[in-house]
Amino acid sequence: MIDAILEVPMVRVLESIPLDHETKAVLLGADSQLRPLYDLMLARDSGNWTTTADCTRKLGLSESEVAEVHLQAMQWARQISSV
Repeated sequence: MIDAILEVPMVRVLESIPLDHETKAVLLGADSQLRPLYDLMLARDSGNWTTTADCTRKLGLSESEVAEVHLQAMQWARQISSV
């Protein structure tokens, strides 16, 4: 989404951000060790509950674990955005 906000291709955005290779790869749509987690995040954020359940199961996580971590992430994002 940052690429759309800045009106700059994602590859150019990521050139100027200090992220590890795996994170950049997954954000650019490439295969990465982070792909399963990224897919879970996208499914949950879009309300695709079937895919969320599938990703959760494939990762060996419980739905309550995923819900708790998602809540923590949302709280962190709110804190960061209020600074």
